[in-house]
Amino acid sequence: MKLAGRAALLVLALAGSAFADDVEDRFHAAERRAAAGELDALEAFGRERPITRWTDDAWAVAARFAEQARDFERAQRDLEQVIATSSDETALRRARNDLERIRAFAGSAGQWNATAAAHEELVAKLTGERGDPRGILGQLEALVRDNPAYPRAPIVMIAIAHGWEREGEVERAASWLRRARDVGTGIDRERAAADLARLYIRERDIAEAEAALAALDDRRLAAKLRIDLASAKWRTHLRWALWALLAVLAGLAAFGLRRGSGSWRAALRRLAKPPAEVIFFAPIAAVIVAVAYTGNPLVARAVLAISLVGVAVGWISGALLEGRRATLPRTLLHVLAVAVAIVAASYLAIDRDRMIDLLIETWRSGPAAR
Repeated sequence: MKLAGRAALLVLALAGSAFADDVEDRFHAAERRAAAGELDALEAFGRERPITRWTDDAWAVAARFAEQARDFERAQRDLEQVIATSSDETALRRARNDLERIRAFAGSAGQWNATAAAHEELVAKLTGERGDPRGILGQLEALVRDNPAYPRAPIVMIAIAHGWEREGEVERAASWLRRARDVGTGIDRERAAADLARLYIRERDIAEAEAALAALDDRRLAAKLRIDLASAKWRTHLRWALWALLAVLAGLAAFGLRRGSGSWRAALRRLAKPPAEVIFFAPIAAVIVAVAYTGNPLVARAVLAISLVGVAVGWISGALLEGRRATLPRTLLHVLAVAVAIVAASYLAIDRDRMIDLLIETWRSGPAAR
């Protein structure tokens, strides 16, 4: 009898192990099918009885796939099934948190499902640089106007503002940040106020930046942004100094041309003939500018300005050197003046559209979030 009992236990153990292995294999098979778009496979597995250790996993994975597909109503139903079938505290806590998070923007009754899905899709296109950014921004603006009570409307407004700033529409960007600050609450309001202050700091609009900083409740963040504002003031002084330096260099170049040519008329005739280096550089610069204009307009304008600087400096430099005996001191002084002019003018071109500030901001906080 003892031997028979042990044999029966062994058979049961082997059968249980085989059943568990079969359940696990079917779960992974359903998971692969869901990843390929057949989400019903995981949900069908989750509805099987008896409940196994893989049941709550099936519903949790199904919820994740549904959210990725922007089917928020289905994701909520799947998460509710995790809560109904799981006995694991970690899984339950994660499911409750995810359910609360989705309900916060999609609505507990799913009333914002379509709006949230459209929002996610448009922002994905915008951040992924798929399609015309201005057209996408227009669609996001329409989405906010048509759904003023959408819980994530302030976040959409901030994304719109960042997009218009990248397109060079600074005042339009500022108006959306002000709207986000006015309608937002908590973190959303603080973020909009901080971004508005950053925008005006980049624009060197000191008065507006101060007003935006005054609206911030986070005093520590305001103090940090005031440091950025002080830096912006210093860079404004630097711009004026560089413009003055370029004016001096332009005056010296005009004086050198007049002196080397003998008369202003002769100097103009010398300038009328493009030097060989300009003839070589101009077509290359034109191609670079054309390529730049297929991308970000702020970058394109900076590339255009730098290219024009290169052509202008090369032209004047060639005219100054034409027909003059080269000496080492004169050559060194000429090279130094050309280098200073190019660096100063290039800095002014890049800083004009706040490219430096945008690069710093992107490095600090990454691309605009949803």
